[in-house]
This record gives sequence, C-alpha cells and structure tokens, in this order.
Amino acid sequence: MRLPPSDWIRNRFEVVRTPDAVAFVRSDFREVFDRQRLLECPAGRAARPTDLTGGRGAAWILSARPFGDVVIRPYRRGGWISHFMKRRYLGGARAFQELLVSERLRRCGAPVPEVLAAVQARIRPGPGYSACIVTRRVAGTVPAAEALARVPEGELRVLMEDIGRAIRRCHQAGGWHADLNAWNLLVPEARPDLPVVVIDWDRGRWIPEGVPDRAGRANLSRLERSLRKLELSSALEAWPALELGYSSEPGPTPAA
Repeated sequence: MRLPPSDWIRNRFEVVRTPDAVAFVRSDFREVFDRQRLLECPAGRAARPTDLTGGRGAAWILSARPFGDVVIRPYRRGGWISHFMKRRYLGGARAFQELLVSERLRRCGAPVPEVLAAVQARIRPGPGYSACIVTRRVAGTVPAAEALARVPEGELRVLMEDIGRAIRRCHQAGGWHADLNAWNLLVPEARPDLPVVVIDWDRGRWIPEGVPDRAGRANLSRLERSLRKLELSSALEAWPALELGYSSEPGPTPAA
C-alpha cells in the first residue's frame, strides 16, 4: 500500500502499522484511536450508524472525548461494481489521498472537515484493500439536502449565497471535488455563525494554482443536477444567489 509523503505531514500524524493494516493518525488522537480499535476500521465498538438518509449510508458516529463526536466513514463502492466488490479496492490509496487533499485545503483556509485518521487494511483472501477515514464531526450542522427542503423562504437566498461562497473558497484553495452534491455540503442548523462545510473529498484533487474555471463550473453543474434530482425546486429558484456567493470575493473563513 502506497503511503502519502511524510515530509510535511509527519509533525501532526503518526504511522501505525500491523502486518495487514497501516494508518496515519493525528498525534493528539492516537490514544482514542488505539482505545477504540479504529485500526480495525470501522470497528469502533461504541460507534453508531448515522441517521442520514442520503449517500451510501456508510458513516458511523463515535463519541470520543475530548474531540466530541467523530465520523467514521468506510469507503464503499456505488453503481454496478458494488454488487461484486462493495468495499474492496485494487489500486491507489484512497484514504491517504483524501487525507492529503483535506489537510492541504485546511492549511489554505478552506471549509473542509478536520481529518483525525486514515486507515487502509488488506482484505484476505485475494488482492485489494478496504479503507476508512475518521474526521471530527461538525456540530450544529445538517446536510444541505435536508436543510434546503425546510429553510424559510426569507433565509433561503442567504443560505444559498453562503453555499456558493464556501465552494468558491475550496476552489480558490485548489480543491476540486469529485462528487459535489447536496449531501456533501453541511450547513448551519441553528447557528448562522457556523460555516458551510464541504465534506467527502474522496477522489478529490488538490490543484496548487487553484481550480480552473471550467472545472469549477463542472462542480457547480453537478450540484445543480443534485438539487434537481432531489426536487428542491425552491433552492433551484434561488440558484442565482449561489452564483452571487460564488462570484463574490470570499471573506475570512470561519473555523470549521
């Protein structure tokens, strides 16, 4: 299994190895990681499934003092191939790649989750590996797919503008998202001071010079298709507000 370069990440993350698994674990999270047996990801014994209805239903929540709740997300395939290899991957290093992209974006001030650990383990018998990533849960937020269906009309344009601004921050920081949809945006539920957070950077890429306009527009088009699929007509009507937020100059990024 390929490991990410350690020259700039080694000050914050430790390598944990067994004959069949390897993980990058943030140093201050190591005690929790060992205690909860997260090298067997997603085997955290006290973890519970999320109550989200979107995505692939792959996330688990674990209470992990002093970090609050953390999210354990095993990688799972979608589409036709999931009938044959639901959690088996044959190449690449998906968890480690997501860790690298997320860390680079956070260092640039983008509103992305705080990664605490990334795990990859061999699957036996046969070739391939399974993987998962552990992030700190962003308290006080809900997926945009849920919030946009019930937000009052007077607040909808403000929320859409905030979403556009958050996406713009990620693009300017160099983050290209592979699956930008309404489930992969966390928005404030009751506290307007919280940021909109762009989650699930699996297969995402970091482009040092920033995401080109064409690729950024492709991300927005994917999000718009997601809103149509979810039949969020009010959000679609407020799409110009998202465009306004995306085209505006981002201000200081609130802490995620």
